[in-house]
Amino acid sequence: MDFLFSIVAFVILVGVLVAIHEYGHLLIAKLCNVKVLRYSIGFGKVLWSKRTGLDQTEYCLSAIPLGGYVQLLDERSEEVDENEKHRAFNNQSATKRIFILLAGPFANFLFAIIAYMTMFSVGVPGVAPIIGEIESGSIAWQNNLRSGDQIINVGGKEVQTWQASLISILGEILDDEQIKITATDKFGNLKHATLDVTGRTKELTAPNALMPGLGFKPFIPTIKPTIEAVIPDGPADKAGLLPEDVILKVDDVDIKNWSQFTEVIIAKPNQNVEVEIKRLDRIYQKTVFLGAQADNENQGFIGLRARIDEDQVKKYQTIQKYRFPKSLTMAINETNQMIVLTLNMFGKMVRGQISGKNLSGPVGIAKDAGTVAKRGLIATLSFMAIISISLGILNLFPLPILDGGQIVFVLIEKLIGRPLPEKVQIIFQQFGIGALLFLMIFALYNDLIRIFGW
Repeated sequence: MDFLFSIVAFVILVGVLVAIHEYGHLLIAKLCNVKVLRYSIGFGKVLWSKRTGLDQTEYCLSAIPLGGYVQLLDERSEEVDENEKHRAFNNQSATKRIFILLAGPFANFLFAIIAYMTMFSVGVPGVAPIIGEIESGSIAWQNNLRSGDQIINVGGKEVQTWQASLISILGEILDDEQIKITATDKFGNLKHATLDVTGRTKELTAPNALMPGLGFKPFIPTIKPTIEAVIPDGPADKAGLLPEDVILKVDDVDIKNWSQFTEVIIAKPNQNVEVEIKRLDRIYQKTVFLGAQADNENQGFIGLRARIDEDQVKKYQTIQKYRFPKSLTMAINETNQMIVLTLNMFGKMVRGQISGKNLSGPVGIAKDAGTVAKRGLIATLSFMAIISISLGILNLFPLPILDGGQIVFVLIEKLIGRPLPEKVQIIFQQFGIGALLFLMIFALYNDLIRIFGW
């Protein structure tokens, strides 16, 4: 059921972003008086279509939901009536053609700005960036960062949440491998630290390696190991655990808080564990056969929810909420930061300076789409903004089958005074298709490794 939900979420979320990208091309083409023959979401067999407007443009939904296209009138691909040659794409000025080609990626960036502005207007919930456990001798420890310190600025950018802090820290690593952090200690005193991670970019940018590599974890309020709810038909329910039970031990490990309990359970997927509980004034032993997490077979699942002290949790929660025009300014800054971060990551990935394991394909995106869709509007908009930015950047790559490659062809034509020979264009297109296929296969390989733990 989760798999089906992820697929549906992927099709809808990515379909919306593709529709926005292609609509950018369509809108500017019409403004430039270029005839639009077809606007398709998806590739392959047409499942549904409708013709409308003075030009009888065909609007389509097609079978393969991994992209889309806008087909413009063009003498290079079809016979064009003499009366309409002035409306063919190939007969437009270089400026108009580049404008039309740039419109798709620009629409994706504009969507990201609107998404972030909506988020900041509604309010983005997050966790205050307070340092929890810190490893003695780590680079963070050596630079006088301690448990209880709250990060307030990274690389000159104010941060209010852990998510914003980690994105800025990653940006600092990719920029010059110097992480400049300003924090306040428990007494409100300012601390300035510069973490020199020269030569460690590849190590720190590997999946799930950043915080262990720097030597600290986010602060997590202590949650008592008391069961609030038991998921019906889950492992704990089948073993007879009940709400109000207090967990004392798991396999002879004394349990002091819920975080510790979670770590023990996660480490034992598809295994029997002995759980000691206190129910009223009596002690019971329960054998629980753990399952595995739906989105990660390498992590154990017991099917319990902890009792949380809401007042304590609220102390460490923060909400980023702004009025217009501050929300617009924040949205533009956020989009710009993500564009720079994405370009830096891909550039260093190509040069082998960071791990290629960071690249995700359609399977990984589908899995994440299903997860964020369950978390609500803010999480979904944040995910869509990041994917939209990635889609815009991808389409600006100088590969002939993408917008960026077509722009390169137009610029070459402008430079030499004539289009490149058709045979040369075909060779470049074949190279572009091969490069894109290699990228997709490599990303798919990464997805399968993450999901199945190969």
